[in-house]
Amino acid sequence: MGFRASLAAALLASCVGAAPVMAADANVPVPFEPMNPGGHIDHLGEARRLAAAIVAADGASPKSVVDVGSFTGEFLEAFMAQFPAAHGQWTEPVDNNQINAQHRFARYGDRLSYRIGCASRDLSLGCVADGVDVLLSSWLTIHQNLDGIKAFHRRAYAMLPHGGWIAVIDHTRADPRWADRLGKARETMITLDLAAKQEGPPVHHPDFITPSLEEQIAAMREAGFGSVRVVWSRLDTVLMMARKD
Repeated sequence: MGFRASLAAALLASCVGAAPVMAADANVPVPFEPMNPGGHIDHLGEARRLAAAIVAADGASPKSVVDVGSFTGEFLEAFMAQFPAAHGQWTEPVDNNQINAQHRFARYGDRLSYRIGCASRDLSLGCVADGVDVLLSSWLTIHQNLDGIKAFHRRAYAMLPHGGWIAVIDHTRADPRWADRLGKARETMITLDLAAKQEGPPVHHPDFITPSLEEQIAAMREAGFGSVRVVWSRLDTVLMMARKD
């Protein structure tokens, strides 16, 4: 971890009461960053905290926040820190990272529950209860093709109450010229400690074509979300948010 990331993580830890960051120990969670093999972080903590801040700026006080595909809980953690009265649900299809999430969320006690389900982020499998106030997910595109992404957003819209929020961090597809430019720019950003070598896990289905940003926004709008906005982006990674009005 570079100096900038170490300093930022230490400051965040002091703000939210997390344990001090030890870059050499991959078992010590960096606030709002994933516990990746080797201790590498993805530098997306800013985006996760921004999502929670935007919901707060709307005057919302969510009672329930569910993260589908939580990994080690870094996205959900941003909302638990922002909303002290909220109950969070960590959700994964397998329990491989549950112990890491429990370590991250130890300070929140019974404000967290753990649910195994919704393989490939498939909400039709019943891991999310209707009426959830905030629904989070990351990396839909590595688990679903465009039709599956559209289905995810339709079900998300149906589950959320009026005034509920959805926030998704995901990859986007650029045309070949821009993909080459972004790839070269990433190499420079990595040397400056401003980006990760890879944001998000590797593609699970090599035959999937990552949708463009325009296709992903259209999928959210077709589901019923009238006002969709990209509130944060870096290279080919974006944070998209929408409120159910």
